[in-house]
Amino acid sequence: MLVQPKFPKLLFVSIAAVLAAALVVAGCGGGSGGGGGEPAGLMPKKAPVYLEANLQPDGKTSEALNGIAQTVLGIENIGEFVAEELEQAALGEGEKLNFEEDVEPWLGEKVGLYLAGYDGNEFSGVGMALETTDSGAAEGFIEERVAQNGGGDEAGEFEGHKYYEEPDGEAVLGMIGDYVAFGETKGDFEEMVKAFEGEGLNEAPQFKEAMEGASDEGVGNVYVDIGGLIKETRSALPPETEAFLDLVQIEPRQATAVATVIPRTDQIELDVSSNLGKTVPTQGDATAALEALPATAVLGFASADFGKAFGEGVEAFSENGVPGQLEPGELGAAFEAMGLDLKTLGESFGDLSGFVEGTSESNLGGALVVEAKDAETAKSMVARIGLLLRGTNTPGVTAINGNLSGFSVRVPELGSKPLIVGAAGEKIVVAYGPQAAAQALRSQAKTLGSTSGFEAAKGALGSTPMTTFVSGGPMLSLVETLLSPEELAELDEARPYLEKVDYIGVGSEAEGKTTTAKLVVGLTR
Repeated sequence: MLVQPKFPKLLFVSIAAVLAAALVVAGCGGGSGGGGGEPAGLMPKKAPVYLEANLQPDGKTSEALNGIAQTVLGIENIGEFVAEELEQAALGEGEKLNFEEDVEPWLGEKVGLYLAGYDGNEFSGVGMALETTDSGAAEGFIEERVAQNGGGDEAGEFEGHKYYEEPDGEAVLGMIGDYVAFGETKGDFEEMVKAFEGEGLNEAPQFKEAMEGASDEGVGNVYVDIGGLIKETRSALPPETEAFLDLVQIEPRQATAVATVIPRTDQIELDVSSNLGKTVPTQGDATAALEALPATAVLGFASADFGKAFGEGVEAFSENGVPGQLEPGELGAAFEAMGLDLKTLGESFGDLSGFVEGTSESNLGGALVVEAKDAETAKSMVARIGLLLRGTNTPGVTAINGNLSGFSVRVPELGSKPLIVGAAGEKIVVAYGPQAAAQALRSQAKTLGSTSGFEAAKGALGSTPMTTFVSGGPMLSLVETLLSPEELAELDEARPYLEKVDYIGVGSEAEGKTTTAKLVVGLTR
């Protein structure tokens, strides 16, 4: 437990108020202004995770936040709701809290929280700093809550910064400069003091670079030093993970990411900027391929210049191998035996697209479509894969001809439908079932791009090319048919909120070595 008998009253009133303040102020438009402080200056320079909330977003953002609360939660004003709940919760007899009178007068613009000491399962270091506009009033508020607790909280001081420590526990609450500061332990509080007096997270080069690529909109940011988290665990990545990262061209050891939540009218947007890629991301736009998918798709996705990334990934995967499973160069030798050169493999492919459709397990289908540089390349590639499977006596392989030439594979693990791999013109198709294969090749009378949900998602993403689209209601219905009764019971609690999702659109674009992904969730009233 973080807190014990008496002290929770102090912590709940002060800390829970701080955590709720972003919603309260954003929803009510309250607050008394602030100096634009930087809570990251109180966070340890090597903290791998940092969360920061803007307590005073502009009026448009506040209005959008209230609209989302009304749509999803049925709450007319999220700020008033949180304040009322806060004022009524867990106070002892005779204790009162009026958020508007007791907290808002000294509430600043930002609150930040750091997490550290990650062992692979949980964090052991937690600290939080809340900016104030009147440090004297904030300190008076803390002293008043301590007095209401009967004065049992132990007062202390570290390098001139006063704090209160919970009796028979570890949590600490106090003032560091113009900030209300909370440490899960006295050591965490002292770490924040050291950062404040020396160099904090805001001075770390990787933090500065990551935040430069973050959106300046929204109600808050989450910064993650991915490489730092890996170092915190003090363990190497499993060989299988290393191999997968090589395949998808991701290098996490020096990577960071920043996520920003942006409420909009009937939408929630999440922007994530990162430098995870080993190479400079491609600038292609696969929106046209995505738009051309069947209108019946509950999920559609597309990737521009898939061949380049695929070729580089397979080459790196082959060069490094998987210790104990695949020797370095072994995969390349296997491809050469098929007449394929890994260095030029990617040049054979262009864009990739795919879809999933259906309302139940019985009519579930889907397909991947990869563009080849020419019809002969597509046909030759499929033929070589088929020969390899038949040469290794893979069961269930049957040759197919017609509009799609290639082969099908039937295995019990895939259910009643065969996996079809074939070439048609300049396309390579991998489909689950003949109907999905036909859908992938057919010129659609009505495409995914013509549906209202897709048009709304595309509009919400603006100039960012869309890579993935999900139709909310149909996808939820399909997922429910595939779940066990036990899994359905677990879904019940979330269903009222999931039913509000009209669509999900995902897009990405690159600038330099940074890729920014945008996810928009459209809500239905």
